[in-house]
This record gives sequence, C-alpha cells and structure tokens, in this order.
Amino acid sequence: MTDWEGYADRLAEKFDYQNTYYHKEPRLDIAAASIAPKFMGKDFIISSDVFEHVVPPVSRAFENVYKMLNPGGVFVLTVPYGTQRETVEHFPELDEFSVVEKDCSFVLRNKTRAGVVEEFNDLVFHGGPGTTLEMRVFSETALAQHLKDAGFVNIKVHRVADLVHGIWWPEPWAFPISARRPKAC
Repeated sequence: MTDWEGYADRLAEKFDYQNTYYHKEPRLDIAAASIAPKFMGKDFIISSDVFEHVVPPVSRAFENVYKMLNPGGVFVLTVPYGTQRETVEHFPELDEFSVVEKDCSFVLRNKTRAGVVEEFNDLVFHGGPGTTLEMRVFSETALAQHLKDAGFVNIKVHRVADLVHGIWWPEPWAFPISARRPKAC
C-alpha cells in the first residue's frame, strides 16, 4: 500500500508484486466496504504509514487486509504509534466531512451521524494537505488488539534491529509489526 519506490521497485523485480495507491491507479482503499477481487489472494502485504490516515472505523482496514491474504500470508505494518495506553482518535465521530482552506490554513468540517456539526483546527498532515491527514495516533496495545480482532496470529513487534532485513528504528516507539493469517487446516 503506497510503498516507498526504493523498495517497491526491488520487490517487483523479485516477486509478483504490485504497489497500490489511494489517489491513483492501481487504486486501493483499504477501508472500503468491499475490496476488488484483483487484490485478493496475496502471500504478503506491506503497509507503510497508511493506517493512521484511514477514515474510521479503522477496524475495517485490518479486516480487509486479513481477507486479502492467503492462509499463512504475512502482513507487515509500519505506522506511527506512541507509548500511551490508548489510541488517540482525533475525530471519533467522523462521518460526513471535508477538509477546507480557511484563513490561510486547513480545517476539517464534520457532520456526525447524530447531525452535530464540528470543526477542527490544528490538523496534522503527513507530507502535505489532503488524504495525508492524521486521523489518529495508535498505541501499540491497540494495534495488537486490532490485529487479533481481525483474526491475525503470530503478531510480532520487531524491537530488535535486523539489519540484514532492513529493520532498524532508533526510537522506543513505532517499531515494525508483522502478523500472519492462520494457515488453513
């Protein structure tokens, strides 16, 4: 899912690999109500810093990745997360919303399911305004629970550097995570 070209190109050389995007073809909205059949039956899926931008409910995105994987398939996830106990959901009642420019900055205008109109300032964008809006800051505990709830097993937080496989992160948070869809019986 919108992998960095530096390793997307290498993966494409070695595997039957396809990078996807939210804003252009091949387009994949991981939080959509249904996923196109062409994205099903994968042996591995890499998601690099995508899930913090997914519109609620984020649980649907985890469920969709699970469905996209073959039994025994692996999900590799990087996402900014903190050391706090719970995920900080910036817009918990998000429903009908738009990001608009107002007074030389951006605001999010939302109408909740209950019809309440909200406006949020001080938005955080990763890489510029638009679909890079930060929707949440996960906690490690919540990420593991989302993966378990979706059906994943062998959930591993890769805290120790593994330079042979390109795993290194100097901070005490936001380590890469891998999880497996159970093999069929």
